[in-house]
Amino acid sequence: MKYLFRLIIFTALLSLSCKDGGNEKILSDLFEKSNSRYALIVSKKDFTLTVYDRNMKIAASCRIGYGSNPDMKAKLHEGDNRTPEGVYFINEILSMDVSVNTEAYQKLKRMNQVYFRSSAGYNKFGNPGVDLGDNVYGPRFFGIDYPNSRDRERYAEALEQGKIPFVNGVPAKIGYGIAIHGNNDEKSVGNLSSSGCIRMFNRDIVEMDRYIDIGTPVIITGR
Repeated sequence: MKYLFRLIIFTALLSLSCKDGGNEKILSDLFEKSNSRYALIVSKKDFTLTVYDRNMKIAASCRIGYGSNPDMKAKLHEGDNRTPEGVYFINEILSMDVSVNTEAYQKLKRMNQVYFRSSAGYNKFGNPGVDLGDNVYGPRFFGIDYPNSRDRERYAEALEQGKIPFVNGVPAKIGYGIAIHGNNDEKSVGNLSSSGCIRMFNRDIVEMDRYIDIGTPVIITGR
């Protein structure tokens, strides 16, 4: 049922535009089939994340940065620096503002301790020689369930068609670990700047606590 639900909503995303009430129709279908208090719509075109309540009213809207690949297409495989498109659900919540004894705190702390070097392709936005450094995920990390069934179908089709690059003699994997999170590089927000995740200002990502739960729908669209 969840796959059918994703397919219905994603088909609506492809066929409807905001000008003809597309968002309203998508959200109506979404809330009809979900018990979630809120839903998130990420517009890659507009570099925005918008939170809607069950009355289809905007509760919040924030600026984002996302995958650095200039083609701005949907993610297909690991290392393509693209952000996925489709219907997803929040499946992990990590926070630096919960008890230090919880895994939600300890895991994000460990992740933020990793140092990302420019020599490995991780640099401050607009500064190729400057290390991105540590604390790259900021105070919150909201994981989404990429890859889903639709993503795996697309990957399998692309693999069969020879569109997946080979790395060390084997095809690149589909990828994982996509999330909405904070950052340590404010200039990257509003730009194509990540390896695939959705970045937000730290001041905005902490505000998402009031809207995001496990299971909250996240619709990512190229429009």
